[in-house]
Amino acid sequence: MLPITWRSVNLFLRISLLPVWLLAAFSVHAQQPYPSKPVRMLIPSPPGGGTDILGRLLQQGMVEMWAQPVVVDNRGGASGQIAAAAVAKSTPDGYTLFFTYSGVLTTGLPLYGKLPYDPMRDFTPVAMFAHVPGVLVAHPSFPAKTVAEIIKMAKAKPGGMMHGAASIGSSSHMNISLLKYMAGIDMLQVAYPGDTPSLVALLGGHVPFAFSHVVAALPHIQSGKLRAMAVATAQRVPNLPDVPTVAESGLPGYEGLLFYCLMAPAKMSPALVTKLHEAVKQIKRTAAVKQRLASMGAVSFDMTSAEMSPFLQSELDKWTRVIKAVGIKPE
Repeated sequence: MLPITWRSVNLFLRISLLPVWLLAAFSVHAQQPYPSKPVRMLIPSPPGGGTDILGRLLQQGMVEMWAQPVVVDNRGGASGQIAAAAVAKSTPDGYTLFFTYSGVLTTGLPLYGKLPYDPMRDFTPVAMFAHVPGVLVAHPSFPAKTVAEIIKMAKAKPGGMMHGAASIGSSSHMNISLLKYMAGIDMLQVAYPGDTPSLVALLGGHVPFAFSHVVAALPHIQSGKLRAMAVATAQRVPNLPDVPTVAESGLPGYEGLLFYCLMAPAKMSPALVTKLHEAVKQIKRTAAVKQRLASMGAVSFDMTSAEMSPFLQSELDKWTRVIKAVGIKPE
């Protein structure tokens, strides 16, 4: 038997108390309020665009609610891949968030084939924010008045009808591609480098019809320079209550959503997801945010974090079918 000395007793006490100290340190850390330091929100587009405007609307609400800095980090380029990859590699502690538009999660993979992130496995869905309704608009000289008439004309002359579209992979391009896929029609596409050039071509009568979105097209619809034929959403939209949905006007089951949501890195704790989700809900209920969304033509879009995963998967599956069937290739 070894002799007991003060040195051995001291060593024994230090070793035996180590777990207690670790537990106490963990407890103090766990009790720290969130957020206790600045939060970074990555946005996959340059400043000034629709995603940036909506993301900063949420960011301002978070700053007011938390009294903590929320720093916007615009990482445009590569169709959102740069920002998405950065978030996917971040620690899931709530201090790196991702405010993104739908295409980064639902059309990028089938369009490009390989991404530096997995849109389903590398993120934790937190909350939906809003969607911007797509609208099928025509030049006043275009004879067709409904989607059913467009389909009839296209079937009568396969490949002979022309339509406009914004850049490959944009919401307007995806929406017209979905229409062609579901209707089983072939039309000649004239693509432009963005929503604005596409709209200018439409206003000038260079193309007869195209999908746009309510924010950009509404002033021209109200002035009579464009005719609204149908909206791409499942329900009619507040700004255009008399305009039917595509589903109502000849293509049942059609829905093309341009939505915006808050995501986080994978494996974030459920408690933190709930806290962030509730924060987004509260911000969307404020009068200032409601007014701003309405003025932009954006519609609040609610969905729980648990509902988001299967929804995003279904959207990815849908656009994968469309992109493969129509044969869409990236520019």
